[in-house]
Formats: sequence, C-alpha cells, structure tokens
Amino acid sequence: MGWLVLPAFACGPFFPNNLLDAGDAGILQPPIASFERELERMQLPAPKNRAVPLAAGQRYYDQATAAEHTDLAAALQREKVSPAQATAILQTHLAERMKLNAFLQRQAEWEYSDARSDDGNGALRSASNLPPVFPEVAVTPGLPREFADYFAGAIAWQSERKEQAAEAWERVLARPAGERHYKAIGAAFMLGKYHSAATNDSDERRAAVQYFQQVRVLAKNGFADSSGLAVASLGAEARIWLRHHEFERALELYLDQYAAGDGSALNSLRFAAAATLGETGAGPDQLAALAKNSRVRRLLTAYLISRHPYLDRSRSLDGPDAQSFFDRTDRWLAAVELAGVKDVESAELFALAAYQASDMATAQRWVNRSGPRPVARWLQAKLFLRAGKPAEAAALLAKVCRVFPQELPGTNTISRQLAQSLFVEIDSVYGEAIAVGRQALGELGVLHLARREYTEALDALLRSGYWLDAAYVAERVLTVDELKTYVDRSWPAWVADKSRPSLGSENRYERSPRNPQDQIRYLLARRLARAGRYADADPYFPAGVRANLAAFAAALSAGRDENLTRDWRAENLLAAAWRARTNGMELFGTELAPDGAIYDGTFSCDFGWLARATNLTDTAINRAGPEEIARAVAHGPEPEVRFHYRYQAAALAGEAAQLMPDNSEATARVLCTAGTWLKIMDPQAADKFYKALVRRCGKTALGREADQKRWFPELAADELPAP
Repeated sequence: MGWLVLPAFACGPFFPNNLLDAGDAGILQPPIASFERELERMQLPAPKNRAVPLAAGQRYYDQATAAEHTDLAAALQREKVSPAQATAILQTHLAERMKLNAFLQRQAEWEYSDARSDDGNGALRSASNLPPVFPEVAVTPGLPREFADYFAGAIAWQSERKEQAAEAWERVLARPAGERHYKAIGAAFMLGKYHSAATNDSDERRAAVQYFQQVRVLAKNGFADSSGLAVASLGAEARIWLRHHEFERALELYLDQYAAGDGSALNSLRFAAAATLGETGAGPDQLAALAKNSRVRRLLTAYLISRHPYLDRSRSLDGPDAQSFFDRTDRWLAAVELAGVKDVESAELFALAAYQASDMATAQRWVNRSGPRPVARWLQAKLFLRAGKPAEAAALLAKVCRVFPQELPGTNTISRQLAQSLFVEIDSVYGEAIAVGRQALGELGVLHLARREYTEALDALLRSGYWLDAAYVAERVLTVDELKTYVDRSWPAWVADKSRPSLGSENRYERSPRNPQDQIRYLLARRLARAGRYADADPYFPAGVRANLAAFAAALSAGRDENLTRDWRAENLLAAAWRARTNGMELFGTELAPDGAIYDGTFSCDFGWLARATNLTDTAINRAGPEEIARAVAHGPEPEVRFHYRYQAAALAGEAAQLMPDNSEATARVLCTAGTWLKIMDPQAADKFYKALVRRCGKTALGREADQKRWFPELAADELPAP
C-alpha cells in the first residue's frame, strides 16, 4: 500500500520538517490511520470465490475476451468438434469479438477526448467530431448455443438495443444446466445490470438484486466464472442498496467484495462510508443500528480516523469540507454512545476519532474506557499536555515509545495493532509521514528540552529521526564537552561500512550522512574543530575528511611556530587559509544556521535559536526557556554569519601577509585575495584588506590598480597565490 501523498515539487532541496519550530501543534497533532491497513486489521474471512484482477495495462473487455476464448476452446472440445473446425470457429469468433473491442476503445476515446467540453452545467457536449459508428458484428456459425446467445446479447447491448440484449441473455439462462455451463454467470450478471438501470422502480430493483444473487449461487454450484463475476456482483448489488439508503446491506457486501480480493472495493468502501455518515446519509437511529454491527462499526470508524484531521474546530468556519469533517465524527460518536458500544478496542478508536475532531472531553471519556492500550495512552499523554501536566505526559510517552513501531510497515507487512496502521503527516506539501513510534519519541524529546533535560532531549530527538531538532540541541544547547560525553557513551565508534560512500565527494547525499551515528559524530567533529580542538576532532570525522583536517592543523601549527622562518610560517599560514576557504564547510560548517551544512551550504537554514526564541504564538509547552536561549547564543560560531569560516580564512591570509615584505607582488596578491573572499558578503570586513593593500603595497601593480579603482582589482586565476 502507499503511505505517501504524491509530492508537489518545487525549486530547492527537500527541507525536512521539525518539531521545535512547530509550536504546540507539532506535539499535539493527532495521528492518521491508513484506511487500508485498518481493513486488514479486521481480518475479514476470505470467501471461496476470488476476484480476478486485471493484469497491468489490461482493460476489462480484453480480460473478458481472453477468458471467453479459453472457455470456448473447452466447450468445443467437450462437444467433440474436430480440431480443424474448432480452430476456425475460435479464430472467426475472436475476430468478431475484436471488432466489438475496437469499437469500445474508440467510444471511450471519443467520450473523454479533448473535443468534448463542459457546457457549464457539469454535462459534456459533443464538439465537431461525431461518435464512432457501431461496426458490423456477427455471431459466428458453429458457436455453441450458449456462446451464440450470449454474444448476440453483447452485440445488442453495445449497439443500444438493451431489451434485445436482455432477451438473448434470458435465452441463455433458460437452457438446461448442461448447455449453459460457461455463459450462465455472465448472462445473469448482465441481466442484473440491465434491471439495475431503472433506479426508481422497486420491481426492477428487486429483479436486479435477484440476478446478482443468482450469479453467486451459480458460482457456488460450479458454473464457470472465468472473469470473477461472482465477486463483481457483490459490488454491483451493493451499489443498489447504497443508492436506496440500505446502508448496512451495502457496506456488508462491499466488505465481502474487498475480502475476496477485488481492489476496486477499497474506494467503494470509502465512498460508501462517506455517504453513510454524510449529512444526507443515515439518520441517528440508523447510525445507532449500524454501530451495533461489529464489522460495519469498524469500517465506519476506520474511515473517519483515516481522514486528514483539522486541528481546531474554528476551521469549520472556513468551508464546507471542515464542517463536514466535524459533523460526520460528531454524528458517529453520538450514535455509538446511543448503541451502548462497550468493547475496549472500539473505545480506543473512538478516542482517536474524537481527538482528531478536537472534541477533547469526548476523547478523554473514551480514553478512560480503553484501558491500558498503547494508542489510548498516547492520546492521554496529549490530553495531559493540554491540561498543563507535562510530567505525567512525559511518563506516558516514555512507555509508549518502547512499544510503538519505529518504522512505517512495509507493503507486505500485515497490521495487527492499531499503532501499526497509524502515521503522522509531517509535511503536507511533500506528503512525508513518520511512524508513530518516532513521533512519540520526538514529542518526548520536546518535553525533555522544555524541562532542561538537554542530553535526554538530544537522544530522543536524534533517535526519532527529527534531525534538525537534534542538530539544534547538539550544536547550540549542549556544551561541546556535554556533547562529546554523550556521543562517546551512546555512539562510541565510527562504524566502517564499505557499502556507504565515503564523505567529501561532490555528491550532496554522500556529504550529508543519513544515519544517527554518522550524523551526530560528524556534527561533533566540526564543533570540536571550530573550537580549535583538532586532535580531539579527528576520530569523529569521516575518513574522507580527516586528511584535510590534518593538513589544516599541521599548516596552522607551523605557521604559528615562532621558531621557524618568517617565509616558512607565511607559506604555512597561507596554506591553512586556503584549506579553510576551500574545505571550510566540511571542516567547520554549522549543520544549521548560519552555514547550513545540512544542505552543503547551497541553501540557508532558517531554523536556529532565533526561531526558538521568537516561537511564542499559541505556544505554552513547546517554547524555549531563558537558559536554553542563553546557551544557544553562547555556542554560536564567530562571527555568526553564513560561511563564517571564510572570515577565518581571510584572517589567516592576513596573518600570513604580516610576515611578508611590503611592496611585494606576492604580498599584494595575498591581501587582494583575502579581501576578495569577503568583499561581496561583507564589504566592511573586506575594507581593511583593501586599505592594507594600498598602504603596504602601493608600489606594486595590484596596489596601484586598487588605489585607482578605490577597491579590489579583479584577479585572474593564474594570479592567485599558490599555497
């Protein structure tokens, strides 16, 4: 099954969602159920008759043609027709059948072509092109009579001679049982369709139902059903009952159709559930009766909890969709109360439905009736938060995190528990969903942070998969030693994995590790490097980055060794400057703001301490305290601007220039290069290099040009000083 909505693509990278900048709604939002997985959990018994699904790209009439061809060959053999004559009959009949199929294809193309347009009233009108002409189709001589009568009916049906079609199919059913083995089910099914067209005639409706039921009796008695019409008849009969507000019959039949493997029943069940619960659907007494039917009760509740919830009842003022969402849930919850439903599994589902509909009093009542069921305890934690009881909420979240699934179930996984069919949508644009175990763990992390339990917050957020939130806590809230202690204890060693690409390549994915151990260790490495603790940082860097760190550290050490010559020191400082400029993101970049290493610096990252400090709207729980903000401010890079390491690179180049002689072309190039690194992003910081260039190297070509231009000259690539 599919979990995700088709994404609406936009320019830019995929921007992960996060909890810490989502206000209270981020941790109070309800989960959504997968309707299909809730049906799986009903464990509907599979009937003897099974659906015959279409092959990939196959149309119904193609499937029917193939099945009929096989049945006809068997019928001719049973009648002891000679092989040569049987082959001729098969080929001739197939040619006639293909004429009919080609007409159906042309008709479908005509009906849905661009040449038909809306007349403004929802009806389609023909343009200049005319509908296809019905071809000359004949019944092949030598066909067994049941096949001949059935095909005559098919020709009449498609050429809009419905009564003649019905007469032909009645002739099939009037034959002795031995002479209608292959076509009796098809004839009964089509007669059901014929009589169901008269929607307001009770006699016709009764006849249609009888024919659809006859289809299933014939299949039970061993008549051929190569196209799976016995299962299709369930849905056809269900449509009749739904049309006349016999909701229980309709829903039961659709459930049987679904249990038989008919994929079309899934959407039929959605539509039927919506019609049942809608404003013009079942009344209060009908709904109460439906609530007493355990299968129908599970179905209707599954439909409700699989809808995208509205988090605030005031949204009902925005439009009819929101109002309909709340009205349907209210009517159903009133009905189950009236029906006196008591079982605890239903109670847990009703609690979720009430919470999704922002009816917290009703949600609490059903939670109380649910007992210690996991999803009910999760909802209780959210209700505790709403009631201002974060300690009680945290205790419950810690428990449910251990029993909830941490990953969304795979396609072939059978859901047994409610939590397995739940997910939380964390990005409505891209349709990204997260398993409830990870969501609950993320919510626990938010509560730890609010209670100043910083290491616990990091651990919960990191393991939940909310990487932006975890990175914020690791990078800005914990001290570097607190972070190192946590990493050494919880993620103690870089795991060598030859299947994982080495970091440091041009590929963005490879440069941004995508598992908790890689991510947190690499973040710690850069934080230690920013603090100048290069030896401490080395073991936490990926192998592909360590060489650059070692080269930078060695060059910096030599450049500041006063026992070495000035020329040698200058050369090493310049080498360190180049390393900081060209490899600064991978060595020193902050994961979030200001550098945005999470996006390799290609895009800025807006989430950071400032977002937390200003996240006050409708936020009583998920907000930053003064201590958190003070820590976040203290642990920023210097300076706290995007690509901050370029300032370090320019400063090192300036330090190298201090050791070089005035009016030297090499010195001029170093000063010009250092200023060029900053001139666009920070002209004021670059100005001191411009002034030094003019003052110290005014007799050089670059110095004179800078003086004339009153700014930095443009440097060609071959003019840049080599490290």
